[in-house]
Amino acid sequence: MKNTNLVFTLFALGSLLISCSVEPETIIETITVTDTVTVTTTVPSPTPDTEIVGTGGITFIDGTQTWTNDRIWIMNGKVVVREGGVLNIEEGTIIKAQNGQGVEATALVIAAGATINAIGTINAPIIFTDIADDIDYADGIMSPNRKATDTGKWGGIIVLGKAIVGQDGGTDDIEGIAEGYNWTSYGGNDDTDSSGALSFISIRHSGTQLAGGDEIQGLTLGGVGSQTTIDNIEVVGSNDDGIEIFGGAAQITNVVILNQRDDALDVDQGFRGIISNAVIAMRSNSDNPFEIDGTEDSNGLIDGSFTIKDVTIYANTDPEAGKNFLGDWKSDATGLTRNIVYKDIEGLKIKGIDTDTYSGVATKASLNNLNFNDFYFISSSAKLTELFSNTDITDYSDWAEVATEQIAKTGADESVFSWTLWNALNN
Repeated sequence: MKNTNLVFTLFALGSLLISCSVEPETIIETITVTDTVTVTTTVPSPTPDTEIVGTGGITFIDGTQTWTNDRIWIMNGKVVVREGGVLNIEEGTIIKAQNGQGVEATALVIAAGATINAIGTINAPIIFTDIADDIDYADGIMSPNRKATDTGKWGGIIVLGKAIVGQDGGTDDIEGIAEGYNWTSYGGNDDTDSSGALSFISIRHSGTQLAGGDEIQGLTLGGVGSQTTIDNIEVVGSNDDGIEIFGGAAQITNVVILNQRDDALDVDQGFRGIISNAVIAMRSNSDNPFEIDGTEDSNGLIDGSFTIKDVTIYANTDPEAGKNFLGDWKSDATGLTRNIVYKDIEGLKIKGIDTDTYSGVATKASLNNLNFNDFYFISSSAKLTELFSNTDITDYSDWAEVATEQIAKTGADESVFSWTLWNALNN
């Protein structure tokens, strides 16, 4: 009996130990794994403050080039867009020209068959000026150092085309530039030719003296066709003419010419286009608001029939002797000049009207005829007999009158020139 109890006791104790054993605890640990990502970035090079085009001689643009409004562009020498080339200029861009003189003068030349698309806006006009002009993008339309009377600091802009010109052979080389190159020749037989677009552009302090007594104007057009867009153009301080036109059929509207030394609008070689809505403000030693010549075709077969209309002219109240004439229509000029208002004219006169082609009053231009209509001289003392005393015209009262105040809806619509330096200086 004693042994049996011991066995039972050991068995019971074993069973108790087994029944009281504990299941092992399961521990759950959460581990967050973070991937390392390497990001490679490219830091752009800073935009330069200026970019130079040209090396002082002749630089050609044959493909497509764009001058942007994120820097100031500096032209050095003759920059020539050759036939087939395209120059785009963004709105608001500032272009400055190096101040080489004589044959080294800087100029922008758009050759016949090339294209310029220089399209500014009323709030962001394109400005061409000289290298010594401190104007920057923060200055708006006003230069911090240049005066509107500063002249002759660089050449200017020349646009050539393939329209008809009144010249023997129908073509010519543009004045003020080396002759005999394809890119200096203009003219042809396509009056609808297009050289692109010029819009909302201010051209300043141009017209430097070249070799042989030639100058480049603020804007020169040679054989430019009617499909070229030319509007909202300002020329300030040209040492020669504001705009000179050699033949062609360009349509030009909304023009301001301020402080030119020679003529504001100079027309040659049988121009058949239209200039409309212009303000001309003369300096004390300006010559004429208009100098109009006829064809230079010796056979008289290529004639012109220009129209110049809707113009207000501010002469100078203190002109130098022999300056500030009121217009010269000469060399068998043919075309129509109408709706012209003259102010500040005391003591001034029309310089000349060619009687060979003069045919009195008319309402539209016609070949072989020089016509006028609606001339208004604003003055309290001037007389028509004095104003026309340099001419042999006797029927001027058919189309001209003196008034003490400007008549409504005559002359230019000046409200469209809010974007110009001229407006900023006068308001």
